[in-house]
Amino acid sequence: MPVKTILNIDKHEKLLKTPSEPVKKINKEVKALIKDIKDTMADPSIPALGLAAPQIGVLKRVFGIYLGFYDREEDDETELEPTIFINAEVLEQSEETEVDREACLSIPGMAGDVTRQLKLKVRFMDEHGNMITRELENEDARAFQHELDHVNGIVFLQRLKSLDDLYVITRDKRGKLVEVPYKQVVEQANASTEKSKVVPTVRKEKEADN
Repeated sequence: MPVKTILNIDKHEKLLKTPSEPVKKINKEVKALIKDIKDTMADPSIPALGLAAPQIGVLKRVFGIYLGFYDREEDDETELEPTIFINAEVLEQSEETEVDREACLSIPGMAGDVTRQLKLKVRFMDEHGNMITRELENEDARAFQHELDHVNGIVFLQRLKSLDDLYVITRDKRGKLVEVPYKQVVEQANASTEKSKVVPTVRKEKEADN
């Protein structure tokens, strides 16, 4: 199947913030959805660690994650297969949390510091209809919580404690990707706006003197 378009929050905020419906049975439609998720994640132009059904316009509690992605050796070229989670839920979670930077395909150009539980015990149905209980930790646990938020109608922006935790992803003068504090970007934009307002006034004064 063709790679699906990732929905952007600018145009699809209402859908992305709508809780998804549980999957009642794995029928042809659900199998097609799973394939769409896998095919889209496999596209080299899409840097997806995880992808949830709402991000491709389907309000079903289905998402995929490349578990173990950050545990791989640098020279490991083995192709990872995403794990599919259907009707996933958290059974237990650690009291210990960690703050780390997150980004989202549906919120391009932005990143934020989000607090997540470090360890989880989760239950879900796999793509074959089997009920699975599994323990996740560190980056896998974070990815799971991020994708679970998606099917619950929550995006990472809603998890930020303040705008101090929000960053804009841009390129510096050398073309390297950098993350700039959102407040700094707003202050610079406001300063530029004020400067542009002053210039015409000065010109008018000079014209009046002539």
